[in-house]
Amino acid sequence: MTSPRTHAAAARTPSPEPSRPPGRLDLPVIAKGRKLTGAAREQFAKQVVTAYLTPGRAVTIREICQETTRSYGAIHSILSEAGVTKRGRRTTDLTEQVGP
Repeated sequence: MTSPRTHAAAARTPSPEPSRPPGRLDLPVIAKGRKLTGAAREQFAKQVVTAYLTPGRAVTIREICQETTRSYGAIHSILSEAGVTKRGRRTTDLTEQVGP
């Protein structure tokens, strides 16, 4: 029989490499107020475009904003500058909402 302390100690031991929740994007978090220029902006833009165009998953601009802490306008500009065709809004089926 093991003591309760053994289980508690094992539960508090951090894993060597923290795992990211499934579905998260592999994008860097940019410090608020930090301006990206030059090569750093180009690298960030490549990562954002890759995440946005991920096959099989419709990643939204808002999801990218949330993970990178950049504004919607900043991400939208990066995608526009890269020549990415942006998807339309996700709307519900309007035929269900229309009355007789």
